Amino acid sequence: MAITSLDLANLRIDLSDILSWRIAQSPRFIQLFSQLVSEDGGGNTTPAVVATQTEHKWLEGVETPKTKAFTAYSYSTGSGTFTVADSTGWIVGDLFHILGDSAVLKISSVTATTIVVTAIVAQNGSSLDLSTYTASSGGTLIFDSRPIQEGSTSGESVFLQSGSASNYTQIFRADVDLTGTAIAVGQFGNENDVTLQIQHATDTIIRRMNSSLIFGVKTARTASIPGSMGGLYYFGTAADGLSNAQSGTPALKMNMINISAQMITEAGGIPDLILCGAGQGQVISTFMNSQVRIDQNSQTVGRNVNQFVTSAGGNVLKVFIDPSIPDTDVWVCDSRGFNLVPLNGRALHTEPATAPGTDGVRAMILGEYTAEFKNAKQSLCRISGLQDSATTLASTP
Repeated sequence: MAITSLDLANLRIDLSDILSWRIAQSPRFIQLFSQLVSEDGGGNTTPAVVATQTEHKWLEGVETPKTKAFTAYSYSTGSGTFTVADSTGWIVGDLFHILGDSAVLKISSVTATTIVVTAIVAQNGSSLDLSTYTASSGGTLIFDSRPIQEGSTSGESVFLQSGSASNYTQIFRADVDLTGTAIAVGQFGNENDVTLQIQHATDTIIRRMNSSLIFGVKTARTASIPGSMGGLYYFGTAADGLSNAQSGTPALKMNMINISAQMITEAGGIPDLILCGAGQGQVISTFMNSQVRIDQNSQTVGRNVNQFVTSAGGNVLKVFIDPSIPDTDVWVCDSRGFNLVPLNGRALHTEPATAPGTDGVRAMILGEYTAEFKNAKQSLCRISGLQDSATTLASTP
């Protein structure tokens, strides 16, 4: 007799491949999350990275540029003094420059909260003058190098201890119920087929995952509270992360995207993505027509993808539309740190869940996943407080 899916009464079926395929066809944020897998040589794939605890930890891998923010500058008797929160790591003799200027300066003395220079080592085309330089709102000092004297006996310690971050796992489940009558009666083609219903349930889970990846809140599991994973807004709005908040609800402009991309670049990331809703996506297309490139071969979103080259470092940024993103927000991201990770042995799967004596069939679709947002504080920059897209488009010639 022919074997159908209903004959496999006690079989657990892995849905990882189906999940990956359905995600690849889904024009939503979740499509940007890598699902790292390995092959066994026989065409079978398994997750290459899995969570082994409900709190999944990862190492932060981006080494940020060596910078110091200064809050004040003063000049007196031949010395320029930059006031910083903490000068740790910078020593006498270090060379640096001020963000936005090409002149190279050399540290002549340093205290816990000040960095002092007495002369400009090289103008490098700059007109900077220590005696007349002003910075009312502060700025950023960028470390260049540490020249070492001949015959040295020790050098700079460059051992890098990566930081770590974590996210909690979240259980996703959907059940398919078909009565014996529904299975026996052909309703509208094959809607009474368990396999088709499992596909529909998988799509439902993908939509729920997508919402969690955007709006999810990192919550530890307790006896009374289901654990949940944090998403884009949780990791991307951290107090010490990057932000390009606007005041006065202005219309989205190209320079806002460029500034955000520059912030990511200066923090050590590589911006490659603009994430927004459909409305702001239309706004971007109106003011960036000269910058937009149509990639006819891309499979990322449908047939075509809008890309443009930002003036901040020349990075190519992909415009990705997800209708869930609030209309007053646009995100600029380094998407290399996005990963979707299953709990060990808990990748999406289906198995029978029919109770004895039930007139029908029930199948359970279940998986437990978390999301990695590596280096979120250097990779995610939210442009917030924007004018709604409808108003902007209405005023666009």
